[in-house]
Amino acid sequence: MHATLYLPHRNPQPVFAEGLSLPDPATGFAALPEQVPMLMGCARNLVDVLVSGPGYVAYSVFDCEEPINESAMAAVAKVSGVESDSGDEDAVLCGPVLIITC
Repeated sequence: MHATLYLPHRNPQPVFAEGLSLPDPATGFAALPEQVPMLMGCARNLVDVLVSGPGYVAYSVFDCEEPINESAMAAVAKVSGVESDSGDEDAVLCGPVLIITC
């Protein structure tokens, strides 16, 4: 399993994946391990499961007002197959994004 933290205007940072998890294969439910909010620098109740599927999950910070995170938008599109519209302010990703893949 691989985990990468994307911060605006910085290179992606690989992070230690122990304790992190992928969505449950039977239910598709993506859990929120306690390490996720710590890695993202926010309160647990602000972490949002952005997208998930077999073999991946991406977490973002709900209603984040930080700079646009273009590298995270590209990475989320790559793992999920869903492109973000950078012209739609509700679709852009801002602040930290954590992506876990198998």
